[in-house]
Amino acid sequence: MDTVKPWVALLDADKDDFLFWQHGFRAWAQHLDLYWFTSVSAFLSATSLGKDTPVALVMDGVVPDGQEMKWLSTLLLHPSCQQACLIMLSAEIDDQQREASLRLGSADHLQKPSYLHELEATILQVSTHIAARCHTIVSQGIMYRNQL
Repeated sequence: MDTVKPWVALLDADKDDFLFWQHGFRAWAQHLDLYWFTSVSAFLSATSLGKDTPVALVMDGVVPDGQEMKWLSTLLLHPSCQQACLIMLSAEIDDQQREASLRLGSADHLQKPSYLHELEATILQVSTHIAARCHTIVSQGIMYRNQL
């Protein structure tokens, strides 16, 4: 990836979902680029070759049911994901599922949007997580430099 703007990786096998999300990013998050990957493997291959890493990953249905936590752990350890907000999407989520993914290190576990107003709210949540993560990274860098 050679991009000027910060970018979000959408991991979703469905092209219609990508088009829906692309519309949303163009409408409510012009400060971010959206790149689409149909599988975790495609994402890891693409990001392993380049210097650019995403500021967030939004994952929807690209891992087998019941293996979400295993894949979440794997992605969080991958060099291209260590500074990114990882956000899981599910058609339905319960509190236990959400808490488990947050404990492992995901930024959030959200219900998959189906309508434009839901998409807008979800994209704004993703942007908020990115801003919070960037603020934390900058603060840590300043604290580190002050210790030197």
